[in-house]
Formats: sequence, structure tokens, C-alpha cells
Amino acid sequence: MNKNTPPSIPRKFFLWYCKERFQESIMGDLEEQFEEDLENHGLIKARRKFVWNVLRFFRPGIIKAAFGGQKLNTYGMFKNYFKVGIRNILKYKMFSFINVFGLAVAMSVCMLIILMLYDQKSYDQFHEKKDQVHRILGKPEKGSMPYATIPLPLSKTLKEDYPIIEEAIALRRGVGGDASFNQKTVEMKGYFAPSSFFNIFSFPLVKGDQSTALDEPNSLIITKEKAYQLFNSENPIGKQVTFEDRGLHIMDIEDGRSPVDWGSYTVTGVIDLSSYKTHLKFDALVSSATLPALYKDSLLADVSEKWETYYTAYSFISLKEGTQRAELDIALADLAQRKYADSENYPDFTFISQSLSKITPGILVNNEATFRLPEVAYYILSLLALVIMIMACLNYTNLSIARSLSRMKEIGVRKVTGATRKNLIFQFLTESIITVMIALIIATGMLYFTKEAFMGLWFNKYLNFDLSSSLPVYLIFVVFAFLIGIIAGTYPALLLSKRQPIHALKTNATPAGKWGMQKILNVSQFVVSLIFIVTSMVIYNQFKFYTEFEYGFQSENIVNIPLQGNDHEMLTNELSSVAGVTTISACDYVPATGVTNITEFTSPEEGADPFVLLKLNVDEDFMKNLELELLAGKGISSTDNSGKYVVINESAVEKLGYENPQEAVGNIWDRESGGSVQIVGVVKNFRASLLVNGTEIRPLALANDASTFNYLNVRISEGSPLGTIADIEQVWKKIDPVHEFKYEFFDNELSNTNLAIFDIVSIIGYISFLAILIACLGMLGMATYSTERRMKEVGIRKVLGAAEMRIILILSKSFLKLLAISILIAAPLSYFINQFWLDNLPNRMDFGFGTVVIGSLLMLGLGLLTIGSQTIRAARQNPVESLKDE
Repeated sequence: MNKNTPPSIPRKFFLWYCKERFQESIMGDLEEQFEEDLENHGLIKARRKFVWNVLRFFRPGIIKAAFGGQKLNTYGMFKNYFKVGIRNILKYKMFSFINVFGLAVAMSVCMLIILMLYDQKSYDQFHEKKDQVHRILGKPEKGSMPYATIPLPLSKTLKEDYPIIEEAIALRRGVGGDASFNQKTVEMKGYFAPSSFFNIFSFPLVKGDQSTALDEPNSLIITKEKAYQLFNSENPIGKQVTFEDRGLHIMDIEDGRSPVDWGSYTVTGVIDLSSYKTHLKFDALVSSATLPALYKDSLLADVSEKWETYYTAYSFISLKEGTQRAELDIALADLAQRKYADSENYPDFTFISQSLSKITPGILVNNEATFRLPEVAYYILSLLALVIMIMACLNYTNLSIARSLSRMKEIGVRKVTGATRKNLIFQFLTESIITVMIALIIATGMLYFTKEAFMGLWFNKYLNFDLSSSLPVYLIFVVFAFLIGIIAGTYPALLLSKRQPIHALKTNATPAGKWGMQKILNVSQFVVSLIFIVTSMVIYNQFKFYTEFEYGFQSENIVNIPLQGNDHEMLTNELSSVAGVTTISACDYVPATGVTNITEFTSPEEGADPFVLLKLNVDEDFMKNLELELLAGKGISSTDNSGKYVVINESAVEKLGYENPQEAVGNIWDRESGGSVQIVGVVKNFRASLLVNGTEIRPLALANDASTFNYLNVRISEGSPLGTIADIEQVWKKIDPVHEFKYEFFDNELSNTNLAIFDIVSIIGYISFLAILIACLGMLGMATYSTERRMKEVGIRKVLGAAEMRIILILSKSFLKLLAISILIAAPLSYFINQFWLDNLPNRMDFGFGTVVIGSLLMLGLGLLTIGSQTIRAARQNPVESLKDE
């Protein structure tokens, strides 16, 4: 066999596509070129060049018709559609710009949503058993939101009692503290995991044996990042680290407590979590076999058999092959019935299965393992984007129908020369698809800026979206654009193509309905725009109301510093000497920032019902530091830090049944944790919980329990706060060289609790801007078209002596009616819609028709500006020029 021949597959491909009359001559040239290349470059390069040459001839003039002459004509017809479409787009530049720009801005928003969904849908797709693995959710009461956490004994019971379960594991929360090795210390947060962890999840270990890594007590798997921080380039396997638990939360929402020694741990595995998109985030996995020893030493609460403690662990199960999810749901219902039917506290407790691949994005649940947007948020964002997209499509439809008068002769001539309605529909659809594809190119550029603005929103600090594009994403964009082209162009195509030739050829023929449909579309656009404008104004005013809210304490110039396990008295003593520091106090959590604790007071009388109060542990300087007003008795005790003496607020006075603050002082109540407390003072009400948690100030008890302090509240003098912060940091580094100095101004912390609202303001505001922009573009197109068609009328009126203002009013009258109708419809709608959601929001601002009026005036002003730009130009046109053109 002669190997110095052209490759056979490209040769067959050429003979398949090339017209027979060209095959012999072209193939001869190709073979001759191959021989020459073989001699000059060798066999490999010659074959490569042969393939390239075959591909070069794959062009329309050479490809044979695969399905006969009819398809060849069809190809020519499509080519004609494309040419005519391009010519029409270039001929009507103003309308084309309006259509393309409107579609592009709307598509850029939709493409951002597509990117977000594509990113979220890619989570947990790498697990081999993703279709078999489910997370179990707990629902303690009817109608309550499900919890991602479940009772710890659930997984074990499921595996033992139900044969359909192949594997079941529980990831217990509670690992959060400092791991140390040779004077190096790093923070680690994670879970207790059983040895069967890798039977569920497909996380490969980069070091260690996953079949045994979690078998033994005190075994530790750490991430590649933490391994590098602790051991640099050394092999960590087999190394011993000490671990001090600080109660750090897996999601960084708490700054921990005083360190507790949990002993030594052996590193048995290293995992590269950064290579996988997963809803599980952790720094370390500690073997579940360690738990019994921690229970025995009272370092961790033993909840291994407690079915009513449902917030300590996540449960994942894998079903045996062939098992349906419905069978799992039946098993879960049976288990809930067995365990909770006789429960006094949770008789309606149920379990819900959730597929692993449906967790992100998924339903909204409590105690989620990571920050993420629930799927309802994507529905809302998609709905907003859809509204904008529909408005842009309406613009296209509106302008296409309006422009149809200019194309009546073209339609008539095409029909007379043999074009069918189907041919005209294809022609108009081709034009809409070409327009949308041009818009897609522009939208791709706009997407860059839209994406940057979106990523700058506050909540993205926690959500970590990866909005990078890829080939599949671009293919989705193209398909999306194609569908938009079909949707936008279908109605004009059907409407215009049905005209009879005799009617189409009449110059003065007008579309059916005398612009009725266009008016409806314009009104609907401005109705939506005004609703968006008013809503964005209301949300912004609500955000401003929250940021200026009076909490009942002074937060200016106070810096909150997480203790990170350091002794608060030692740190207070050291910081007191820093110039610029005026007052220092301590507390267990920062009030009004989202964290609260509760306690129960019970009357010493037998059979009395307990009263639930918020509990805030503070030192004796806290009230003075935050300038809380004492109404009766005395402040927090400086001699007792056991929490025995409490100061309550006015709401607690009322809750506990006292007539006035003085009456409450001196009374003794029992605590739910044992022992009793004595009320020593009453403080004026101040807000300790988030503004969105309720309008009323909840009953509160302040107590001095030094063992719980997690923060210092350092008041600094005005003048040079940053210089004082720098001095405080120097002191911190001397006391704690391990942990990074962290601080936050109290004012900023309070403002940050409302940043989510500001993000909503930004999103709604941007959507409102796009809505009014698209609506104005649509009206601009209609005004332009209308004034152009009436130029002869304008010229005659001017010749007869009509004033410019009169002409402007005549030309603007129909559009002013549209704006007036839009306002009449949208003003009450926007009022009732915003009043509805405000009624369900605690601590809301006053909302009246004033905001609606301002929004209406704003929209009216933009509408007048849009109309005026065309009508004024037409009114000032020289009548000689107008009549000459006509």
C-alpha cells in the first residue's frame, strides 16, 4: 500500500460535497498540489495542507445541492432575504438604531441573568452519584420554612432501618478555631465527617488515602490552602497539629469565643476544594470518631440521640440504584411519624428530600451551609429582565408596524411578482433576526459593564458569582437572540404579509386599527415605566429612612473590635493608654447588627409561665459608652460579673407586669438556666435587633457575664480616627501576633445591615432606567415617524400663518394623550402596589401620593422632552423645504 497519498477521509468528504462537474478538475489540482507539498515539506505537512485545501473549497458555488433544485432555489431565496434585510436596516437608520439599541440594553440584562443561572447550575455537578444523592431537610412545624440542618441521629437511623438507602452521612457543625503547628497558627472552620464521607461526595484527595483518612479518632483532612499556610511546601500527611476551638461559625457570621483546647490531630488528607464548585465550603474535616472523646470531656454537647435538636448537622444520603425519590419521601414520612407523633414540642415535624444538584440554586431554607441566592430571587430577577425584554420587543413591533406604510408598495410589488405570504413572513422574520443579532453583538459589549456593576453590589461579597463566559454560554446567547428575533418579528410579519396587493399598492393605505395597537403598546410601556420609577423611589426612601433611624444609643466614633479569644480586661488595660481612646466597654454581641440571644425569666411562684427576653451581656461601662439613659435604680454591677444582677428596658418592665420602672427595681426572677437574677435598674428603650425584625422594641435584659464577652467597644475622640486605629493595631499586634486585627466602626456596621436594601434600590433603579429609556425610545420612533409623515401638512399650515407653538401642540396632542392615559392607569397602580409591600415591612417610612406625583412628573418631563425633540424640529422647518420635499 502506497502511504504517500492524500488522506482518504478529506478526499471522500470533497467528493461528497463537490458538484460532479467540478470534481475531476479540482481533485486533479488538489492532488497535484499534494505532490508538490510532499516533495517540498514531507508527508505530514503535505497531508495537513491537503485537508486545509479541501476545506477551502467548501463554498456555496461548489457545494452541490443535497436535495435537488428546490433547495438550491431556497438557498438563493434566503440569500435574497438577507440582502433585503440588510438594505432595509441601512435605509431606515433612525428606526434601526432605536430597535437595535433598545434590544441590546434589554438583552444585556437577560444575558447577565443567563450567566448567573449558568454559574449556579454548575454547582455540585462533578459528583459521580449526584443523581442518587439527596440532602434531607427538616421542617419542625407546619407552614414553617425548612431547615437545612436536621437531628444528628437521622442519618444513622435511615441507613439502619430503610434498605433503599445505600449510604447516609451526617456532617456535624461545630469545628471552628485555631490549628497550630511549629509556632504557626491558622483559623480553620469545617465539619465532623464520618469515614463514609467519600462514598457520597467525589472530592478527590491530592494527598492521603480517602478510604482511611477519616477512620481514626483525631484524624484531620485540610484544604490545600490551609496546608500551605501551616506547612508551606512540606508534606502535611502524618503531621500533628493542636486545635483550639473558638466557636467560629462556618459562614463567618460570628467572631468566636474564648479558645478551648481540643487536643492534637493528625493530618491524614489534603483536599483541593478550590478546583470544584460545591455548596459545601470548609477548611477542615475532623473524623466523627473524635466526637465521643469530646462528649466525654464536656467539650461539645452530646446530641447524638436527640431528635428534637435539629440545628447541629447536615444529612446526605445516596439511594440504591433503581430507587425512586418517591420511595425516599415515603421512608422519610414514615420516620417522622415514628419519631415525632408523640412529641409535645414538634408533633408535626417532617423531613423533605432535596436533590444534591438542586441545592444551588434551591429553595429558601434556614441554617444554609453557605450564602447563596434562593431560586425565588432568580425568578424575580428573571421576571424583571423579562419585562424589559418584552418592552424592547414591543418597540420593535410598534415601529415595524408604523413603518409598514413606507413598505406598502414593496409588499404589493412582491406579491404581484409571485411572492407568497410565506415568502413575506420569512422576509420580515429575517429582518428581525438580523436586527437582533446586531443587537446581540452590542449587548455583549454592554454585558461587560453590566457585569462589573452587578459584581460591585454588596451581597456579591458573600455569593462569589463566577460570571465568566464560555463557549456553551455564547451558544445559549445566540439561541436566546434567535428566539427573541422570532418573537419580536412574528406579529409584524403576520400582519404585514396578509395585505392584498391591490390595497398594498394604494399609496394612502393605512394599517388596520388606525394605530390602535401602537397606542396600546406605547401606553403599556409607560405604565410599566412609571411603576418602576415610583417603586425605586419608594425603596430608596425606605433605605434612607433606615440609615437615618434613631436606635436609642450613640454609635458615633465607636469602634467595635472582635476579641478573637483574647482576654477583654487585658486588652482594655492596654488600649486605655492609647492616645485618642476615651471609653472602652465590652459585650457579647454588637446590638442591632443581626445577632441576638434570648433568656427566660420565671416568677418564683409555682406554675408561673416564663417570659422570653432578649439578653445582652455587657460590662459596667457599656451603658455609659453608648449613652444609654438610666430611668430607675442603678447601672450594671462592676463587682459581680456572674450575670446575677440585670438591668432591663422599658419594654421588659411592661412585659413583666410592672406599672413603672421604679416598681421593677429590686425584684427577683428565676432564670431558665438555673439560679435567680435581681433587677437592679431600668434603662430607656433602645433597639437591639434588626429594623426588619419588627417595629416594637423587644424586652431586653442587660447582665454582666464576663465569660461571654466577644467584642470591645472603643470610643475614640474626634480628630484623627485613622491615626488612633493605627495605634490600636500596634497594641493588638503586641498582644496577639497570631490573629489579624479586625475592627469596624459602629456606624458602618449599622449601615451595613441595610446594604441589602441598597442593592435592591440599585437593581430596581437600573431596571427603571432601562424601562423609561426603552419607552422613550419607542415614543421617539413614533414621534419621528409621525412628524415625517405630516411635513406637508406642517408646511401648508405655516404658509397659511400658523404659529410654531400651535403646530407643536397639534403634532404633540396624540402623544400627550398617551402620556396622560399612562399616568392615569399607572399612578393608582404604583401607589397600591408599593403600599401593599410597605404594609408588610416593619419600621416603614410614610408613603403618600407625593412620591407618585413626583414620579409622574418625572416621566411626563422625559416624555415631553422626547416628543418635543421631533415636534419642535418639524415646527421650525422651512415650509418651502417641506413642500418641496413632498
